[in-house]
Order: sequence, then C-alpha cells, then structure tokens
Amino acid sequence: MRRALLYILLLTSFLAGACHASSPVVINAPDVDFETSEVWTLVAVRGKEISRGEEASPITIQVNPEAGTFVGSSGCNRYSGNFANLGEGRMRLSDISATRIACPEHVMRDEATYLQLLRRCDHYSLDHYTLVLLQGDKPLLSFEKM
Repeated sequence: MRRALLYILLLTSFLAGACHASSPVVINAPDVDFETSEVWTLVAVRGKEISRGEEASPITIQVNPEAGTFVGSSGCNRYSGNFANLGEGRMRLSDISATRIACPEHVMRDEATYLQLLRRCDHYSLDHYTLVLLQGDKPLLSFEKM
C-alpha cells in the first residue's frame, strides 16, 4: 500500500512539473512519421474546433519530408512551401506561396488567418490520427487524418 501511494505521489509530482515546462511537450508515437500519401484536415485553430461552411473546401496539409516540401488547400486556394524536420518535434516551414483565386469574403478571411498561423508554426506533435502544429508549446493548428 505504501509503495502504491509513493508511486502515485511521484507520478503526480512528475506530471505537475511537466505542465509547467518551458519547452514544448511533443508527444510523437515512436513508430509514426510523416507518410507522403497522408492528407490531414484542419479540425481546430488555437484549440477551438472549427466549422466550415458548405461552400468552403476543407483546409488540408500534406507533408513530404523526403522532398522537404508540403502542399495543401487553404479553403479556397492551393498552397505549398518547404518543410525541414529539425528533430525532437521541431520544424521549419518556409517559402509559403499560394494561388490567388477569389472566394467569398469569409472564406478568404479564414484562409488568411490559417496562412498567418501556418507561418508561425515551429514545432509539431504527430500520432497515428492527429497532427498538431505549434508555436513553441502553444497549439495553433490541429489536423486529423483524412
């Protein structure tokens, strides 16, 4: 009984300390890496679930680490850029460019917000079903596998 209580106390202390860590907490399943064929659909922005209107296409991202690139749909336009995996959940997205098709104003507003947040991402968390892009330890964009 004492051993169980000691174990619970140590585990609680460890978890409380992890919650206050200044570096990002990146949880990557050890056997999971980006698959070039996987397309991820945006489901949350800054931790809040999103709801897309019927006239808006889903916002997606597809990462190709071997080629060092990523592509996707930002809701109206297609975008692409360079991807560098820096290890330990760190990454760099650069040279982001997008097509310039006009869409309804609210779709364009969502698209502009998405692309601004995408440019700020410098970490990621990846498991079998979810991809979270972070700025430091703050989740900005959360995706689910299509």
